[in-house]
Amino acid sequence: MSRKNKQSFFWGIRHMAIARKITFLYSGIFTFSILVISFFMTINIPGIQQHIIRRELTLTISNIEAYLQQGKSLNNDTLRDLLDNKYVEVNVYSQYQNMYYFSHFGEEPLLMQLRESNFPTPEGIFTNKDELMGHGQQTLAQDGFKISAQKEKVENCTEYILENNNRQQIMLISTIIPAQGGQYRVEAYKLIGINSNFIRGFIGKLATVNFIGILCAFLIGWYISQRMLRPVEAIRAAAERITIEDLSQRIDTDGPDDEMKELTVTFNSMIDRLESSFQRQNQFISDASHELRTPISVIQGYANLINRWGKSDPVILQEAIDSILSETEHMSALIRKLLFLAKGDQNRMLVQKKLISLNEIAGEVVKELEVLEVNRKIVFEEKDKAEIWGDPDLIKQLLWIHAENALKYTKDGDLITLRVWKDKKDAFVSVGDNGAGISKEHLSKIFDRFYRVDQSRNKGISGTGLGLSIAKWIADSHFGHILVESTEGEGTTFTNVFALSGKMKKDEIKKEGEESRKF
Repeated sequence: MSRKNKQSFFWGIRHMAIARKITFLYSGIFTFSILVISFFMTINIPGIQQHIIRRELTLTISNIEAYLQQGKSLNNDTLRDLLDNKYVEVNVYSQYQNMYYFSHFGEEPLLMQLRESNFPTPEGIFTNKDELMGHGQQTLAQDGFKISAQKEKVENCTEYILENNNRQQIMLISTIIPAQGGQYRVEAYKLIGINSNFIRGFIGKLATVNFIGILCAFLIGWYISQRMLRPVEAIRAAAERITIEDLSQRIDTDGPDDEMKELTVTFNSMIDRLESSFQRQNQFISDASHELRTPISVIQGYANLINRWGKSDPVILQEAIDSILSETEHMSALIRKLLFLAKGDQNRMLVQKKLISLNEIAGEVVKELEVLEVNRKIVFEEKDKAEIWGDPDLIKQLLWIHAENALKYTKDGDLITLRVWKDKKDAFVSVGDNGAGISKEHLSKIFDRFYRVDQSRNKGISGTGLGLSIAKWIADSHFGHILVESTEGEGTTFTNVFALSGKMKKDEIKKEGEESRKF
């Protein structure tokens, strides 16, 4: 195969469908295995036949031995009755009687046809296997058969492979059997009849069986691959149907609890997350557009007012400038918060943690509130010293979000309280007020982006509806959470819960302290 053809061949395999790859792999392994087995069976045909003949000869000798050891007399007729196979020939020499017994029935066996003369009368009596070959062996030697292999099996038992000039082979087993009437030499032999017709028939049948087996392996492999990859095909079809406008497609998860079902469940879970993400993104874009539309409309309105009458009227001009500056500041704050949340959603916000004191950060917020002269009564309560593993800037921003909400929804002279305490495993810092409070129906939604409680009553209160969303993100990034207690008309308390630094796992502290975790 040329180099170009090899490259084309491997390119074709690499780009072949998975179902075909599995089919060819399965059928290829089966084909290779069955061909190897067939090859060894073919080359071992002589060994297989020798094993079968050896068993036949050994069984024949065992039958004769059992008969002789019972003390019964032996003759040619009884010898024939003891044979299980008419193609096995036996010569028995009795030492006591000095006689030979031999057997054949039916048509004259091939071994008998090969002989040129009848059995000669032996001239002496042998008593062990080291003397001259037995009478049957002498006759076979006269017919041109010579020993090509000899193997000592047990004491007084020898196996011979005899072969003539025509490459015909005979297996002969010679043994001495002791009995009541003296010793008997038994020689059982049979022609190893391997011929071309037998081999061609065997190979032909083997080839037919191999072809049927390989065809069945290919069909079974194709069926198995199709059935195994059915969930993958369902995933592919579902992926083609999924669009940004339609994320409702799911794959049926019926079937056995195997890896394919796990893949299907994982795919459905991925689509659920995508759908939820797209819904949040669409809602975020819609809310952001709505929030930006109002200040842009106000700025555009005042710009038109200046263009028409404000150029010559200082009062209108100043009012328009003040409103434009206010709406511009509102837009700037909104955009900053949107960028903050967008970075958090994209895991691009750096959270640089270290060991910090909640008491110190809460104390800084209290001092800044007092400096602002907000006309509120500020109380700071420190029950315990609490340290956590966190980003000091983000924790301070979190507390300021709660403080700004407390300022918005309380009146002059109202009370704002910051508390710090701890228990055995957690640290707590809370910001509470005695202002307007939040009704129960709104408590579950206050952390949603752009959500504001009863917007029709709070038009005079500035805000974007993003502060508590940012606060929740900061708490989540520190593996903490926020508890809310509120009664409408009585006030609200936000309690931030964090794990104490001493209760954090050492590996988490090392990871959080030595590396900047991205969220």
